[in-house]
Amino acid sequence: MLTIPLKAGVRFDLAKALGDWLDNDEQQVSFQTAPSNPLQIMVLPKPDFSSAACQSDLKRITSLRNCLTDVLLKADSHASALEEGAMDDAMEYHAILLEFEKRGFPTMDEETNGLSLKWKGAWGALRQETHSSLLWDRACITFDIVALLSFQAAQCSLSDRNECKKGVGYCQQAASILETLIELAASQDFSAVDLSNSMLSFWKAYLIAQGQSFVYRMAASSSSATAHASLASLSQSAFELFNDALSKAQDARLESEVPKPCKQWATYCKAQAIMAAAKAEYHQAAVQRVNHKYGVEIVRLRQTLVKLQACQDFISSLPLDTSDNYRLAQIVDYTKRECQAILPVVQDRLKEIERDNYKIYNEDIPKSVEEIVPKQLVKTSLGYPMPMLVPQKTLFVNI
Repeated sequence: MLTIPLKAGVRFDLAKALGDWLDNDEQQVSFQTAPSNPLQIMVLPKPDFSSAACQSDLKRITSLRNCLTDVLLKADSHASALEEGAMDDAMEYHAILLEFEKRGFPTMDEETNGLSLKWKGAWGALRQETHSSLLWDRACITFDIVALLSFQAAQCSLSDRNECKKGVGYCQQAASILETLIELAASQDFSAVDLSNSMLSFWKAYLIAQGQSFVYRMAASSSSATAHASLASLSQSAFELFNDALSKAQDARLESEVPKPCKQWATYCKAQAIMAAAKAEYHQAAVQRVNHKYGVEIVRLRQTLVKLQACQDFISSLPLDTSDNYRLAQIVDYTKRECQAILPVVQDRLKEIERDNYKIYNEDIPKSVEEIVPKQLVKTSLGYPMPMLVPQKTLFVNI
């Protein structure tokens, strides 16, 4: 599976910068977003209290930010970051940022704010970007929350029902968060490809597709012979969703700015799409077998075989034996082994039913069959989890 790399933040004395901004007599307004709806823009005046009145809150937001910069060190440091509690801290930091924005702290990207919030690029540490708005920090920490969720999803076993159920939850939550982040990023002047519409839209599409794949595997763990119709619809949906992710991975900006990772994403999505289409046909063939419609079953099995061979040919055409393509080999390895396992099963059943139909059933073999109706069960309407919206401890109690 695919994992979104982390954006690493750079330490900054936020308490001093915000304190100086508060104590500056110059009146300013702040465009901010309400915590109940992260996209609801309001205009608030600058807070009318001094830094002395909220020192504990300033220290809290600074210590939490610095703690996160210490654990989100590298693009691939997901495992160690989660061990250090980065997910809880990142959600808490997001909630605190919303509270600060609600109070009118700077969300206008102006250097006169005194803020210099720097984050490294997820696909290249040298691609640093700096802004003077709390919205920038919130967008970046939201990106990292989604990245951590993608890592957790990628750790879920595909052969364990409970693990797949967790995977669905991670993917749904990440895709739901991305839906809001896409709109937030679109309202800002961020230049990095990390937070571009192209990048965020691809990952949202991928997470929906991967979540649907988890749903299929959960359903496939059932031993019921009557489940094939549902499995066909679930896998057909996964096929369409991975195809959508594939088209988004071929975006011109992504191919230009992150060509190597982009190729890996496209390769994974294409392999998954072909395999999902093959599984949909295979399950639909099983439905026809149960209904004793052997002519239609033969057509479905032939289409399954064509798709499996296409998947095998596609993976075989990839240059996986070079050190530069080690990661590419990793992400298609499971699909490759799965294809190799299913292919002889389909070949044997097709040979058997073609022989029996010729000798026994004598059913007509139709030239075409109906399209399989997809059934998507993954949701993207979960919104933000409560820990991202409400801080564990009430802020500004002395104001």
